[in-house]
Parts: sequence; structure tokens; C-alpha cells
Amino acid sequence: FWDPVENASFMPWLLAAALLHSAIVVEKRESLKSWTILLAILAFGFSLIGTFIVRSGLLTSVHAFANDPERGVFILMILGSFTGGALILFAMRASAMEAKGVFGVVSRESALVANNVLLAVACFVVFVGTLWPMFAEMFWDRKLSVGPPFFNMAFTPFMILLGVILPVGSTLAWKRGKIGHAVYQMRFVFALAVALALLVWVMQTGRTLMGPIGLFLGAWIIFGASLDIWMRAQRKWDRLLRLPRADWGKAVAHGGLGVTMFGIAGLMAWQVEDIRIAEVDTPFMVGGFELELKGVDRVQGPNYLSTMGRVILRKDGTEIAVLNPEKRNYPVAQMPTTEAAIDYRFLRDVYVVIGDPQEGGGWTLRTYIKPLANWIWAGVLLMALGGFLSLSDRRFRVGAGESKRRTRTVAAE
Repeated sequence: FWDPVENASFMPWLLAAALLHSAIVVEKRESLKSWTILLAILAFGFSLIGTFIVRSGLLTSVHAFANDPERGVFILMILGSFTGGALILFAMRASAMEAKGVFGVVSRESALVANNVLLAVACFVVFVGTLWPMFAEMFWDRKLSVGPPFFNMAFTPFMILLGVILPVGSTLAWKRGKIGHAVYQMRFVFALAVALALLVWVMQTGRTLMGPIGLFLGAWIIFGASLDIWMRAQRKWDRLLRLPRADWGKAVAHGGLGVTMFGIAGLMAWQVEDIRIAEVDTPFMVGGFELELKGVDRVQGPNYLSTMGRVILRKDGTEIAVLNPEKRNYPVAQMPTTEAAIDYRFLRDVYVVIGDPQEGGGWTLRTYIKPLANWIWAGVLLMALGGFLSLSDRRFRVGAGESKRRTRTVAAE
């Protein structure tokens, strides 16, 4: 996590998520118009900032991209003209966009505003942490490295607060809600989430709070989304399939966020990393798995030379996979690359990376066991599916058709 290139794509995602939720308030209550337009400008601007970071070679990353400083200057010019021009127009016209809807402190609108603030602040934290090494070198001539400890400490509290607010905010009424009523409705969901967190706390071998807290938040969001759609169906099974697709899209997307939180919590709390010199035909244990380097071969690829290892992966004495990590060298480009061998499973992934041969014999071998890693991507896919379901809602399709009919009528006249 927290590589500069990954952060470059994560920042506009955070702002775009805030934009989607803010647009709901504009649609339902005709409020937050200026803020929504500003979010749209910033989301686009941060996508250009991310492109600039990736393509200019400004920051060092583990990901390889074609860097071109001249291209970076061109992207910076686009950023300045497009985003700067949009902000100037926004400043000139913002006062003309009056908010019509009025809402109370306890309401769904307020919950969505809190959502927006938390996502925007989280984006700012990622932005500062990503670019701070560059600022430190430019202004103070100091070389700094900002890594996971900073991001985990500064970013995580905002996401925890967002996860806590999300299910309750979804059940609040528009304009004016009752927090006591919403909390009362969520009491069983809260109890289930706490029970799951306590169960994980008791079962885990290493006493870390990250896992139970993350699983609590994931369960809280998933169970909360399930309760919300059940209440929208008025607690009747036959009404579930007749709900608007937008309601299902919301539930699926929020459930996807919960699944992603499961994956992130498991990965950060219980991943295992092992670096050692592995001897051929000498088994060793890593995180409950037995690995054995059977040999290393020289392989000729289409346009590269490869050093390929053969690693047997066992669990409880049973062979479950044969992994082939590689070190490739491309003679034409004179570029070495490392290809990790991965055994994908539902509850965990095992990565094996081969290094250099050692003088005393053996090879450097890195092993990573990443619990619930695939759940992160599964959650992202669910969030995307939720978005598509919402976009396919009848009110958007009917509205689009009505707009086309009006256009044709005007053209005919």
C-alpha cells in the first residue's frame, strides 16, 4: 500500500466518491450545488495531478512507467489551464447557485456532508503524504521518505469514522431525522458486528487490534446495508425484487466497501513476510506453510533470459501448488524484472520471489502470505457493480428517453 503511483489514482477516487454522494443531495434536496461543482473540478484536477506524478518521473515508485520530463511539463500546463480556468469560472458564478433545500443537523443530508468532509480530508492527507518528500527537498533541501506508518496513522482514523457513520446515515430521514430511532434500528446489526470482532480477537494468534476493528467495520457496513434494503422493502420478501435498481446499487456498493475493509484489515493485521537463503531440497516453514526449493533453471523466453525457480508449496504435508518465481533480463532494453509466483486462494495468497544466488550456496527467497488479499478486489468489483445498477435505474432511463423526445420535438418545430 501507499506507493506514490497508487496514491495518484486513489486521490481522485476519494473525491469522485464524495462527488457521487454530494450529487445525491443536489438531486433530492437541491442543496450543496456549489460544493458539488467544486468537487467535480477537484476530482478532475486530481486525476491530472496523478497523471503528472506518474508520467513526469517526479516521484520514485516501485511501478515502472515511461517517464518524460517534457511530457510532465505539458501535463502541468493542461492542469493549470483546465483546472485553473474551471476554478476561475466557479469563483465568478458560485454566488448565483443558491441552495433551496434546508435540512437539520440530524438528517441524511448532514450524514452525506460528513461523508464528503471525511473523504475530502482523507484525500488531502494522501496528497500531503505523497508530495511531502518533494516539497521537503525543494524548499528545505532535505531528503525524506513518507511511508506506510504515516499514512496508516493519519488516514485510518478518517476511514474508521466514515465506516461508523455510513450505516446510520443511510437510515436517517431526509431533512430531519431522529438519531435515537436510527440507532435503535441498528442495534442488532451492531451486536452482530461486535460479536464477530470479539470472535476474531479471541481466535487470532497475534493480539492486534487492526484485524478485529477492520472486521467490525466491514460487518457493520455489510449488515447495515442489508438492513437498509430490508427496511426499504418494508420487511417483505416479495417487495425486495421490486425495489428500484438504485436502492440495490446502493446496497451492493456499500456491501462492496465492507468486503474491501475485510480484505484490508486481514492484509494489514495478519500478513506474514519471510526473507531467507533457501537451500535446494531443504524445506522451511512460513506462516503454517511448508516451502521447498527444488531447483533453479535457466529459461530462454521470447525476448528475455529467465532464472526460474521451482518451489513446492505444502500445507499439512499435502502439496497444494508448484510455484515458479522468475528473474528476467531483457537484453535489448537491458532491463531486469522480477516476476513473483502467486498461489491465489479464497482466504489468502502466497507470493514467492526469487533473488540472487549466494556464494555459500542457496538462493535468496522472499515469501509473503497475504490473508484476504482477493477480498479487496472483490469489494472493488462489487462497488463498481453497485454503480452500474444505480445508473441502470428506471428514472435515469426514462429521463434520458424523455430528454430525447423533447429534443426531437424542438427540432421538428
